[in-house]
Amino acid sequence: MSPELGSLRNELRDAGLFEHRELRSWLKLAAMLVALAVAFLGIRLTGFVGAIFLVPVCAVLCTSIAMVGHEGSHRSFSASSGRNAFIAYFAFPVFGGLSSLYWREKHDRLHHGHPNVEGVDPDIRPFPFASSSGDHAKSGPKERWFQRNLQRWLFWPMSTLMALGMRRSSLLFTMRYPRQHGRTAAWWIEVASLTIHYTGWLVIPSLIWGPLIGFAVYSAVWAGVGVCLALVFAPAHMGLPVTNGQQRDWIHQLETTRNLEMPKFVSFFFIGLDYQVEHHLFPKIPHHNLPRAAAITSAWCKRHGIPYFSEPYHHALIDAAKFMARGWQTDSVDPIEVRAGVVGRAVAA
Repeated sequence: MSPELGSLRNELRDAGLFEHRELRSWLKLAAMLVALAVAFLGIRLTGFVGAIFLVPVCAVLCTSIAMVGHEGSHRSFSASSGRNAFIAYFAFPVFGGLSSLYWREKHDRLHHGHPNVEGVDPDIRPFPFASSSGDHAKSGPKERWFQRNLQRWLFWPMSTLMALGMRRSSLLFTMRYPRQHGRTAAWWIEVASLTIHYTGWLVIPSLIWGPLIGFAVYSAVWAGVGVCLALVFAPAHMGLPVTNGQQRDWIHQLETTRNLEMPKFVSFFFIGLDYQVEHHLFPKIPHHNLPRAAAITSAWCKRHGIPYFSEPYHHALIDAAKFMARGWQTDSVDPIEVRAGVVGRAVAA
């Protein structure tokens, strides 16, 4: 019989790990925004040659700033619901051009609620790729040809289009939202925020640099963000079992998620997403507290014979690449078989 997750939650709460460190988060966000402004100034002063080196820097910073909105969406940024909402709107639609309403549906509800579940979790099946033979069978003829012949080679090159694809999906979601929910206050805030994004990122730079350069810089930076997003999200889940159903308990989160071991300097820019196990179990823990939470959680899982996956980042990255190469022909697994296998290995270890 599985232990109650409440005992681990109490252990983490007693250690003070649910307490917010909001000032530290604001300072980190401010530092990244200043660094981004300096990088853009460098592009302005040095032109194309400087852009070769500074656009990747901008992409890393933009990814991290946008992921601060991920904390706001999970209400782990602040103890204040108002400030959580503010940072989610600022980081996603205003800064990142991505609807926060869309993000809550795609990420908070579907991905967190159903990680690695075939046909449900959108994060393991970015269009036009397939992560299981079931996904492949449900794809159109052109998609199936692509998956059979090109998926092996094009996942990482096409990650440059990930931010563009997510923006397209979020704009479509925003346009369809009033049909089901009406033009709510949240929808109007979303529309205003997205308008600010495109004005600030495209219209104003086009007036300063000219339309061609403004659009080129915008496209290059957010193409880099797409690669960064793939490097953040793919190794955390891809390569672990894809299930054709879901065990309705918290252990499913551990069976389909792994932590990524990396140097602290790199971890700084992941905004806690290298500690995916703890984040999936307790998404309201602020990212600054996740390293301590990981030490407690891994020890607790070991005591109770519960699976806990943590791998060096480069190993997980290779595993994710191999998974995407053959994903279209890999059968999803019955969750009961997954449970028997991973729990058995955990007990043996």
